[in-house]
Amino acid sequence: MRPTAPLLALVLLPLPLAADPCRDRIAAMFDGGALDPFARPPHRYVMTTTGPDGAVKSIYHAVFETPIRSLGWTEGAGMQSLILGSDSWIRMAEDQPWMAAPNMVPADHEGFARAQRAQQRANLDDTACPGTADLDGTEVEIVRYFTRTDPNPEAGGAWFGSANTVFIDPATGRVLRWEVTDAVSSFSPDPSPDIQVLVYTYDDTIALSEPDG
Repeated sequence: MRPTAPLLALVLLPLPLAADPCRDRIAAMFDGGALDPFARPPHRYVMTTTGPDGAVKSIYHAVFETPIRSLGWTEGAGMQSLILGSDSWIRMAEDQPWMAAPNMVPADHEGFARAQRAQQRANLDDTACPGTADLDGTEVEIVRYFTRTDPNPEAGGAWFGSANTVFIDPATGRVLRWEVTDAVSSFSPDPSPDIQVLVYTYDDTIALSEPDG
C-alpha cells in the first residue's frame, strides 16, 4: 500500500530536538548566574597564558568593578589601561600620570557587552557537565562548553570564540577558575594552541574612579 499524503507529511516532519539539561543549565548561568558578567561582584583575576610547550607567554592582571569599569595590565609591559563606561585612559607605568586614550570600546559599551553575552548564550555548543571536583580544598562544579560571538557588522564582521572550562563554587555561585582553549576569531580562524587560565578573587571594596585632570 502506498503511503497517503498525511502519512508522508508525518514521516517527513523533522523530529524535535531532544532536551539537553546540561546545555539548559549552562545557558541559565548566562542569565543572572555564574557566567553572567553583570551578576559577577567586583573582582580581580590573574590570567596566565602558556604555549603548547607549557612555557608561560604572559601574565595579565585585571580589576573589575563592573563589566564596563576595569583596570588591566600585563606583567613586564609597564602600560596600564583604564576603562570606565565608554571612556578610556592609559599610562606607561603605575607611577605615571593617566592620559586620555583613543576610545577602546563602543560608545554604548554596556549595550555591546550585553549583546555579546546574549550571543554567547545562544551559540553554546559541545556542552558538558562532568560534576564536581576539588579545587585547592574547595568543592567546585565544573561546566564545559564552546561558544562564540556573532560577526559584528560595525567592526568589519569581527567575531571571537573559544572552548571554556569553568570551575564554580556552588556555595556562592562564583567563578573561581576559568580555562580557555582553542581560541578562534575572524582574524585567526585556526584554533590557538595556547591555554589561558584565569584565577578569580572577589573584593566588594573595589571602586575605580576617573583620573584627576
